[in-house]
Parts: sequence; C-alpha cells; structure tokens
Amino acid sequence: MRVLVGLHHLELGGSQLNALDLATKIRDRGHHVEVFATHTDTPGPVADLVRARGLPLTLARHPRERPARGALYRPSVAAAMTELARTARIDLVHAYEYPLILDAFYGPHLRLGAELAGTVYAMAVPTWLPGHATLVAGTRDLVHGARAVGQRAVLIEPPVDTDSDDPVAVDGLAFRRAYGIADDELAVVVVSRLEPDMKEEGIAGAMGAIKELGDPRLRFVVVGTGPSVDSLARRAAEVNTALGREAITMTGALADPRPAYAAADIALGMGGSALRAMAFGKPLVVLGVKGFSRPFDESSCAHFFEAGFFGVGDGHPDPIAAQLAELAGDSDRRTRLGALSRRVVLERYSLDVATDTLERLYGEALAKRHGTAFRVRAAVRTALHRTAADLAGNVLRTRLRPLVRRVLSR
Repeated sequence: MRVLVGLHHLELGGSQLNALDLATKIRDRGHHVEVFATHTDTPGPVADLVRARGLPLTLARHPRERPARGALYRPSVAAAMTELARTARIDLVHAYEYPLILDAFYGPHLRLGAELAGTVYAMAVPTWLPGHATLVAGTRDLVHGARAVGQRAVLIEPPVDTDSDDPVAVDGLAFRRAYGIADDELAVVVVSRLEPDMKEEGIAGAMGAIKELGDPRLRFVVVGTGPSVDSLARRAAEVNTALGREAITMTGALADPRPAYAAADIALGMGGSALRAMAFGKPLVVLGVKGFSRPFDESSCAHFFEAGFFGVGDGHPDPIAAQLAELAGDSDRRTRLGALSRRVVLERYSLDVATDTLERLYGEALAKRHGTAFRVRAAVRTALHRTAADLAGNVLRTRLRPLVRRVLSR
C-alpha cells in the first residue's frame, strides 16, 4: 500500500504530531508512506521531525492556511498534491483537517482516483465534507453527528505512544532545574499551541486562577507558542507583577515536550496534549471554551470518553481555582488520579491500537474504488453542500443535504 499523508501545517500541535506518529507506525508495518505539508511562510518545526523519522517530505508554500472566502479549495495546493501522488504512485491520500481534505479531494482523488481518507481533530466535522470518503474523528459524539448526516465517519481517538510517553522513560528533574522550579513548588503544566480559537481562553483562565489563589507553592508553566503568545505573555507578566514572584513561566515551544510533562505535579490540557499528560501519570484538569474546566476523575471519565478531552461551558467560568486548590492540597488525590490517568491511556488510547484501526480502514477504502463518474458527481455534491453551508445556518444545511443527495442521485 502506498499512502500519502497530508499535514495542514507544520507548527507543533496535536493534529500534526498524531499524524506523524501514525504515519511512522504505518511505514514500520511495511507500507510506503510519503508526507505532504503546506506552510504559509517558512516551514515549522514539524518538518524537522518528519525528516528525523526518515519519511519523505514534500512541501508546498501557500499564503493561506484555508481556502479563500468563497473558494472550495486551493488550486495550487491541489495541483502539488496531485503531482506528488502521480510520481509516487499513491494508492490513498490521508489528509488532516478540512482545508487539506478539500485540496486532496479536488486534487489527487478527483483527478487520479487515489482513494481519500481525512481526519478532523476539531470541535466539529463539517457536514459538507464528501460523504463517501473515510472521515476520522476523535470523539464518539463527533462520529455520531457525522454519521447522522450520511458521512462515513469512524472513531480513532488521539493516539499516544505509551512507550515514549512513559514516566519511567523521561526524567523531569532537569526541566525543573532549568526553569528554577523548586522541590517544594507544585508545577502546574500545560503544553499547547497558543491560539485564540480553542486554547487561549482556558490558559488565560488558569492564569487568573493562579493569581486568585496566591498560593506560593504553585508555578504555572506554559509550554508552546502560536498567535496568542503575546497576549498570554502580557497576562502572565501582569500576574507575576501582582504576586511579586514568577508564578507563571512561559517556555516557548519545545521540540520534545516530554520533560515538561514529566516535571508536572498537575497537568492542564485538552485533546492529544491532555492524553499525553495522562500517559505520564499526571492528574489532569481538562480545559475548554466558554468557561469550561473539569478534572479527569472517576466521576467525569464517562463524559470525556464520549465527548473527548475538551469542553464547551455555558459562558459562566467553572471554578478552576477551586479545582486547582483541591489538587494542590491533597497529595493522595494527585497520586490516585495520576495512576488512573496512566491506566486509562494504556487501555484506550495507545498508538498500536489506533494503528490497527487505521490500517484496517485503509484496506477497506482501497477495496471500494470509486470510478470517474462517481467522483465527478461527488465533487458537484460537495460544492453544493459547501455553498449551502456558506448561505445557511446549521438547521437549514441539514435539511438541504438529503435534498441535494436525492437530486444528484437521479
């Protein structure tokens, strides 16, 4: 099997790292894997990680991470993917996140007949993505929602390499020493891309909680960079000034963040980063948007198994200060929840289990080759769905989709 894995950008983030881990595992099982990635300026650090894994990498520069308003896809990106798929004799393209899924659909899938899989590790799977493609989502709720509108969605929860992300494999002491975290301090650590859409609010809320608590034992360590780095750095400086100490440390991005996870006494996070923290046996508070924060424990695990390690609140902030205070004040609780975290990751989220599922999905997709006429009809259908999405709200869009499907099936 010859697979092209497409990354929608090369900055450090959960989607890219998950894609790279899975691509490496698929390669190690004897399949040929090529990696294609877009970037808007200079390639990000994930490019070096791809090369370090020994995977062939093809880069395409484009000024936009997403199609321009009113456009279905990016023609130059689709053309570059098509050329690579042609020369590398690709059987299947697996694109990550919806902009590159559309580029792959209108590129190598439509033009060459390479089969298509796409992963969306976001808050929603767009209803206008092609329903015949294999769409991977990271939570059961997202899979159910996609299937309800006729999409071929499957569940692969963000995988964790439990051999690499293992508390016995990494020593966090050097990290604590490097950033001056004393032995009697409790390191509250978040590893995240710093961006406004999903991450900034929760991290800023945690900074506010550190200020509110004023507990001299707590050091909040923020690992990562991104568009929100300046606003969060200003917030961190305000908290540090108010408390008269370095209560918040911002490290920037780390090519290998495992020492930060290992150094944590309490972890904050969402998505794949939350699961990596759990793999290190850390008690976790899951962050989200609209005020959401919730510890991962025996009472909340069922919710996170269904909805994923993220949350949307009601606009009124959850009591993250009280949640942190409870964990900081109870070492036995931290130990118990850390053991629960590690056990859950080993049982549900290991990279080997995810690779088994993905390899099977690739095989099933290749067994259902779609002819030229089918692909052309699917392209028209997708264009109409996307246009409907731009013109209508979710309710009308859901009603239009079956109507469009019936019209095009005649």
